[in-house]
Amino acid sequence: MSKAGSLFTITSFPLNKDARAEVAQVKIVTDSSAYLPQSSSIAQLGIEVLPLIVRWGQHTYPERINQTDEMFMHRLSEDSKSGSVESPKVAQVQQVFARLGQVTDSVVCIHASGALHDIGEVARRASAGFMGRQRIVVLDTQTTSVGLGIIVEAAARAAAEGASQAEVVKIVRGMIPHMYAMFFSDSLEYLEAWGRLGPAQTTLGTMLGLKPLATMEDGDLIPMEKVRSYSRAVDELYDFVIEFSRIDQLYLVHNGFETEAAQLLERLEEAFPHQEFPVVGYAPSLAVHIGPRALGVLVHEGSR
Repeated sequence: MSKAGSLFTITSFPLNKDARAEVAQVKIVTDSSAYLPQSSSIAQLGIEVLPLIVRWGQHTYPERINQTDEMFMHRLSEDSKSGSVESPKVAQVQQVFARLGQVTDSVVCIHASGALHDIGEVARRASAGFMGRQRIVVLDTQTTSVGLGIIVEAAARAAAEGASQAEVVKIVRGMIPHMYAMFFSDSLEYLEAWGRLGPAQTTLGTMLGLKPLATMEDGDLIPMEKVRSYSRAVDELYDFVIEFSRIDQLYLVHNGFETEAAQLLERLEEAFPHQEFPVVGYAPSLAVHIGPRALGVLVHEGSR
């Protein structure tokens, strides 16, 4: 693997010739922690994706590039404290803004929670150099992964339909309070590694065979109760979901819990027979916080 500086590559979902006429002046920028389905409709939205940098020891590579994410997940399962995910450098983000400045003066950057990654702060610092030349708005969504992807897609679709920068920002800010998530991790040590659990709690919990549940609150992962069995974790995730009276979108997110994900999916399909429940994986940017083996649900409640 190479150094991060030489591997920084912007993923831009390219526009086909017919779609270009539909794209508004507002350009949408996000980061690689966002889950964006690889579909033709998404590809036509022209979303710019800044790759977070995955580090293992002295080796670095851009997130979601080739098969290196799988290698990182395997290594993370062996050592919870040696891997990390970093933001690109300010100068690299400025290169993106400069390129976008050739086609638009309105940019909306929609990023993962600042409690998980500092990519939003990096984007803000990068935007300072374009004051007076470009209108760059940087938004912290207080979520990540699927939640971030849902917001980014909605913003990009609005921009493609001709929404102004102010209208896109209003859409994003309106969606943020309606994103909810709960995760179950196979190990306490990943929450400890980021200071969310103390060493004593982790040691005792591990001795007792306890596994953590955590929810997203104000953009951070907050440890909730601990359970002893996978079946109890499925019960807790199910109970979390059925508390919602209105669900616009719901995703199951997991890695390494195929059986439990199938059990949860079956119960949710019985409770919500007309709702779709896509099952997706997650990237290293989330794995460093919840571990390489985890199961979670993300609910977009929708505005009333």
